Amino acid sequence: MLLLKNGHVLDPYNQIDQVADVLVEDGKIVQVGQVRERADNAIDASGCYVTPGLIDHHCHLYPLAKIGLPAEAVCFASGVTTAVDAGSTGCATYPEHRPFIQSSKLGIRAYLNVCSTGLSSLPVLEDADPAHWDEGAIRACFDQYAGELLGLKLRTSAPIVKELGYAPLRAAVELAEKLGVSVMVHCTNPPGEMSELLSILRPGDVLTHMYMNQGSAIVENGVVKDCVLQARERGVVFEAADARAHFGLEVAQTAIRAGFWPDILASDLTALSMHLRPTAFNMAMQIAKYKELGIPFSTLIKLCTQAPAAHMGMLDTIGSLTVGHAADVAVFRPLQRETIFGDRPYGNEGQKQMMGETVYEPVLTLKDGDMVYRSVTF
Repeated sequence: MLLLKNGHVLDPYNQIDQVADVLVEDGKIVQVGQVRERADNAIDASGCYVTPGLIDHHCHLYPLAKIGLPAEAVCFASGVTTAVDAGSTGCATYPEHRPFIQSSKLGIRAYLNVCSTGLSSLPVLEDADPAHWDEGAIRACFDQYAGELLGLKLRTSAPIVKELGYAPLRAAVELAEKLGVSVMVHCTNPPGEMSELLSILRPGDVLTHMYMNQGSAIVENGVVKDCVLQARERGVVFEAADARAHFGLEVAQTAIRAGFWPDILASDLTALSMHLRPTAFNMAMQIAKYKELGIPFSTLIKLCTQAPAAHMGMLDTIGSLTVGHAADVAVFRPLQRETIFGDRPYGNEGQKQMMGETVYEPVLTLKDGDMVYRSVTF
């Protein structure tokens, strides 16, 4: 039995925002509130936030991608208990990586790249030509691995799709419609106007890297484009996943001031961007950055717990501190510390910066009730 005492519990799904205790037994949440029962292991979380385990809805994991994260080490140390691999593998490579996924303590789901080999060819760019997709094998993956695969992933950057323009995106959406799944589209440096890209997407499809500033973006002349507002009204999901360069500080500032916040907050971390200042770094630092940009902390927790869990169809198991659910829990200590946030790595021409005053130090992570990370200071 494990008792987290006196922490500020933030559970948006259950509308809890108060100092309370969390009791865990046999890997499950058994009580949230004022716990009078004594526990074998009681930890004082005073001054800390206690939240559901974070969900990073967009990252790339090793060995699914050669440049992927060392998944458990990075995720657990940043309060992440469930990670979504965003298209590192395709129908020819996903099956061989399933043993890793199934043996990991970290909860893992994946988007399947429309390209059969996924991102395994990097640094050579993937083949986005629909004529080369293996629709039969893609369908077989979704049939065989139902519940593991969330949807299709396509990178629609101009250097990838080249003269094909938005034809691959139209084909991906058409295929997803047949399969009954959503599409996640990487939109950095698109081959045409943002308005055309958004017009192709359906309710539930995900536009990731929403605040990117390469090519046609979601803002123009200091305002959020009408086509963007209309897409959200139609149910298109907007995800902030910044990595090293899929983020423009001025785009984000303009959109957030106008109230155009993400539907989901993620990272797009790889081995190239994890722990890299002043960019995404990890999910805890993403939260700190977006707090500095003006989004309330409690909202940000919702955007990386309840919101992705709902989109994944998994609110019955993850994304909250619901009694009876598996005890996926994160504890963060707010620290007053000046921190530089930037939209490109140091040394990159055109980098924009802002100064933040608060960071959120991950001090404890529980996965299925097990302490998979604990700071020596907690």
